[in-house]
Amino acid sequence: MASFEEEFYLENPTRWQVFQRDIRLLLRLAQYALMWLTRGVFVRRAYRRARLSGKPLEIEAIIED
Repeated sequence: MASFEEEFYLENPTRWQVFQRDIRLLLRLAQYALMWLTRGVFVRRAYRRARLSGKPLEIEAIIED
């Protein structure tokens, strides 16, 4: 995966290039937000079940890809 600078830094960009970069960045941020919102629901549900059952919660099993 490319670093942030490699993917989003532009030298002497035109306005169109800046607009395209901003759209790509907005989509990437929306993707991360959606990912963390959905995984957050799974983590909260699993935490609730683990707390009620008294068993330890294994976060890695919930959030792995």
